[in-house]
Amino acid sequence: MTAGDIRVVVSGSSWMGSGLGSIDSAIHSLFIRASNEVTIVAYAISSAAPALFQQFTLLLQRGIRLRLLINRYDEQHPSVQNEMGRLQRQFPGLFQLYSFVPQHSQADLHAKIIMVDRSYALVGSANLSLRGLMDNHELGLLLEGAAVSDIARAIDLLLRSPHINPVPAP
Repeated sequence: MTAGDIRVVVSGSSWMGSGLGSIDSAIHSLFIRASNEVTIVAYAISSAAPALFQQFTLLLQRGIRLRLLINRYDEQHPSVQNEMGRLQRQFPGLFQLYSFVPQHSQADLHAKIIMVDRSYALVGSANLSLRGLMDNHELGLLLEGAAVSDIARAIDLLLRSPHINPVPAP
């Protein structure tokens, strides 16, 4: 990517092999590029995406701070909660977990963002699940430059909102 570049990445069989990059490969590349921090905003994470948890572990082993903000953490699958608890215990201080808890039941945090070092971001429609990363027809944009600064500011505002609760380590 060059400065200010935008790239489209996709998942789903109709788009694969079309010359567009894959969402899964884009995430992997972003994680390799990380030198300081990764911030993830997600609606859902599935236990069916074990490679994602392996990548989280590799980031943390490299000393990269990982902040994960997830919609209604208490409603995520117990196996996901168990894996998140393991990361909290294994990497205290490096792994920060937050839950979005809205004031009323009709509101959700539906954004899907991966931001690396406040310099690069992937914004798209895919949940962090096997279906979202492979099977569903999802689309994302890889961004850098001024747009990522705006994304960072939006995430910072969200993290300071009353709807965000730190999830304590088990």
